[in-house]
Amino acid sequence: MGVAAKIASAVLWNIGRFLPVQNNKIVVTNFYGRGYGDNPKPIVAELLRRHAAVDIVWLTAGKTEAESLPAGVRAVPYTAWNRIRELCTAKVWIDNNRKGARVKKPGQWYLQTWHGFALKRIERDAEASLPAGYAAYAARDSAQTDLIVSNAALMTRIYKESFWYDGEVAEFGSPRNDVLFAPVEGSREKVRAALSLPEGASIALYAPTFRADGSMDAYCLDYGRLQKALEKRFGGRWIILIRLHPHVMAQAKELHFDGKNTFDATAYDDMQELLAAADAVVSDYSSLMFDYGLTGRPCFQFAVDIEAYSRDRNFYFPLSKMPFPLATDHAALEQAVLTWDEKQAKEHWTAFCREFGLHEDGKASARCADWILEKMKG
Repeated sequence: MGVAAKIASAVLWNIGRFLPVQNNKIVVTNFYGRGYGDNPKPIVAELLRRHAAVDIVWLTAGKTEAESLPAGVRAVPYTAWNRIRELCTAKVWIDNNRKGARVKKPGQWYLQTWHGFALKRIERDAEASLPAGYAAYAARDSAQTDLIVSNAALMTRIYKESFWYDGEVAEFGSPRNDVLFAPVEGSREKVRAALSLPEGASIALYAPTFRADGSMDAYCLDYGRLQKALEKRFGGRWIILIRLHPHVMAQAKELHFDGKNTFDATAYDDMQELLAAADAVVSDYSSLMFDYGLTGRPCFQFAVDIEAYSRDRNFYFPLSKMPFPLATDHAALEQAVLTWDEKQAKEHWTAFCREFGLHEDGKASARCADWILEKMKG
C-alpha cells in the first residue's frame, strides 16, 4: 500500500469511528474478497437455516464472487470505503484470515475461524519467511479477536502460542468440515453437474498446495498410471479432477485436461464440496488431507520435493507421522494405491487424531451460530 493509500485509509477509519453499530449486522470476509466458501460459508448457511433476523453482508472482490452468494446474503464490493463502512457498523465480524481492521468498537465481536489444520509452520512459527510488517499487522488483528475456532488440541496450542493471541479458543470443530458428515449424494451430484463429469465414474481428486516460487515442477502426477491403479484396486471406471491452489490457479492453463479422464476443477469455488464428492484424494502437503481423513476414504501423499519444501516452510511434525501413505515417485504411489487397506488406514487415522487431539462431529457451524446469536442479543 502506497503512502497516499495509507493516508486515505487512515482518514476513512477515523470517519468510521463515528458511524453507529447496527445490532443486527454481520460482516463476513473469506480470504480478502472470495465468494461463498471455506469456514464462513456453513456458518452463514446455518444462520440462514435458522431464519435469524440478521443483515448478513459478504465482502466480495468481483461479480463472480457476488453471484456465488445465496439469497439472504448481501454482496458488498471489497473496496476501501465499503469495507471500512461495513466493518465499522457491524455487530459481528466473521473472517478466516487476517483482516487488518484499524478500529473495533466496544460492543463489536470478532469470530476468527482460520482455514485449516496446520502441517506447515505458520504465523510466528514461520516469522522469518513472513513479509516485513506482517507480525505487527497480525498482532493488531489478534488483539481485536474475541474467539478463535479450533478443531484440535494441536491447533489450540498453535493459536495460543504462535498467533500473537491471548484470548479465548473454542474447540468447536471446523465449520467447513460439517459437509463431510452429511450424505455424499448432494455434493456428488452438484460437482458432477458443474464439471460435466460422466455418470457412474468414481472420482479421484488431485489437489497439491502451492510453492513459494510459483513453480509447477512438482505437479508431475502421472494421471494415467494413477487411474489404472485405482481401477485395479477398487474396480469400476475412475476419472481424475485436478484442482490447483488459488495462489496458482491462473497456471492451470499450463496443464492438459482431456475432458474424458482428466478434468480441471481449479475454478470450482468450494473445496469441501469437492472433498465430499471425491472417492479418493491425492495431495502433497495441503491441510485438506486432514479434512478428507474424516471421510475414511483413501487418501495418498504424492510429494517429490520434500527436502526443498521443508527448507522453505518446515513442518509441525515429521511426515512419517502422517496417517496417509507417502509416495515420492510414481512407482511408490502406484504401490500405495494397489496395497491400500481400509482397516489399516482407519487405525492410522485414529492414532493420528488421538495424538494431536483432532476431533470433529459435524456440528461446528451450529456452535458458531449459537455464539454469534448470543453476542448479538447482548
